[in-house]
Amino acid sequence: MQAPRLRSMFRNVRTEPRRFEFKSRHLPELDEKWQERKARVEQHISAEEEGGSVPRTIRFRSNGGTNGNKSSEQRLQQIAGARWSMLRAAFIAAVLIWLAWKGIQWVERSDFSRVLKWMENA
Repeated sequence: MQAPRLRSMFRNVRTEPRRFEFKSRHLPELDEKWQERKARVEQHISAEEEGGSVPRTIRFRSNGGTNGNKSSEQRLQQIAGARWSMLRAAFIAAVLIWLAWKGIQWVERSDFSRVLKWMENA
């Protein structure tokens, strides 16, 4: 007999511990999708040998028909976005280089003895 479960202030949705179920991909009797694929291929081969037509499933291709224009538009947008990001990075780099150059000029013109004395006295 198990002890009764007491309510706690923390809600536990699971009443029993998790269990691990291992499904091997190497055992053919466990993989139902593989059996379905195998049956479809065998049906296709037997229909080709008999000379009959095989009913094909509908396949949607992303690179053909009207979707080709959409993918090319997306590619152009991606290229334009990459171009803008490179220009933005170049602009930021130029601003940082300009600030460093101005900082070096300020250091060369200024007298650091006053700054160092102020830091010593603080």
